Amino acid sequence: MQSNLFLSRVLSIFTGSLFIATIGAYFSQYVPSGLFLVLIIIEFILIFAINGVRNNPTLAPIFLFLFTFISGLTVGPLIFVFIHANEGYIVMQALGITTFIFIILTLIVLFFKINLTHSKIGVFLFIALIGVIIAGVVNIFLGNPLLQFYISAAVVVIFSGYILYDISNIINNPNMTNEYVAALSLYLDFVNIFIALLEILGFLEGKN
Repeated sequence: MQSNLFLSRVLSIFTGSLFIATIGAYFSQYVPSGLFLVLIIIEFILIFAINGVRNNPTLAPIFLFLFTFISGLTVGPLIFVFIHANEGYIVMQALGITTFIFIILTLIVLFFKINLTHSKIGVFLFIALIGVIIAGVVNIFLGNPLLQFYISAAVVVIFSGYILYDISNIINNPNMTNEYVAALSLYLDFVNIFIALLEILGFLEGKN
């Protein structure tokens, strides 16, 4: 019962984070492009800051929602690329698929009572994520669209695994997990899958 209540609180905060990010994405069209690198740096700082103030009931939500707003500002330009190209339906498709993946994986953990707390999946996911990051950096110089497609596909798989892992931890360790840190983890899982799906669907659309 306690774990279900904790999960409900985390999902409520997570939903609020997505709403704030949506507002940020809308206002991204008014942000000068020269500021985006600064915003990304601020995002990384805020991730550490949220962990640092996670037990502060005042600062933790402020830092979390500030992070998600800035995250929306940085993701927004990618969304508007599709909107300005009259391909807003791709954004809706990516959002719909991401939401479907998130709900299905959450229900799987709940229904089958999956407990990944003491498994090594977290280590494997982290190693895979590092590999994808390295591949992404390399492809910045190569500029290979097909390689980027495979990298994006790997991101979807990895962060889908993280959803399973994070939901499992939230349910099975409600006393060991902070609700704001947990909501941040789910938000990062969701947004990274969404961005990767945008790239995948954009690539496939370009092939048609």
